Amino acid sequence: MKRQFWILIFCLCLLIPASASEKADSEKMKEQITAELKAMKERKPQTKCPISGAPVTEGAGFTYLGYQIKTCCEKCAEKVKKDPLSAVLKIRQNNEEPALAKGVTHQTTCPIMGSPAKDTVYGIKNNILVKYCCPGCDAKFKNDPSGTVKAMLEKGQAPVLLTLTQSQCPVSGNPISKKIFIEHKGKKIYFCCEECKPEFKKNPEKFIQSLSDEGVVLENAG
Repeated sequence: MKRQFWILIFCLCLLIPASASEKADSEKMKEQITAELKAMKERKPQTKCPISGAPVTEGAGFTYLGYQIKTCCEKCAEKVKKDPLSAVLKIRQNNEEPALAKGVTHQTTCPIMGSPAKDTVYGIKNNILVKYCCPGCDAKFKNDPSGTVKAMLEKGQAPVLLTLTQSQCPVSGNPISKKIFIEHKGKKIYFCCEECKPEFKKNPEKFIQSLSDEGVVLENAG
């Protein structure tokens, strides 16, 4: 009996640091998203093509989930279509923000209840952030993200496109090293150490999905 008691205590001691670490990661993620929502309102309107860096041309570009990603020419627009999130990230790295399409505004109401949406209550899936009026409203979005976003756009409201850069290892959650990475389907995934690579290779899509559900846009390889 005494032995079982100490085993239980030992197991609980192992769980406490993990729980504290997860809480710290969650708080850090909230801080990143709060900063991004603020930055979106403060950036200048887009003037440069995310592909060539040249001035944008009126009429050239691609609209993605309510966002107008402008380009200098149709050739660059075709490249944007293949990877719109990387294009939005590039625009934001220039301290610029893509405009919303005609007739579309930033989200103001909860897609479930129709009540005013709050910046502090949201769900994230596939780099898309949808705001809600209260916790629990995000279940439908996570089960059917495309359906939720489609319904929002039909009402003239765009979700938030998150384009955060990778800062944590997808396996351990520790800070990444820019010297340790794997190239997978044209993208770079960074790790904290070499030991995390084998675990990633067992199921790369699972880890990549977890990054996109945190709003991370992976760096292009090459």
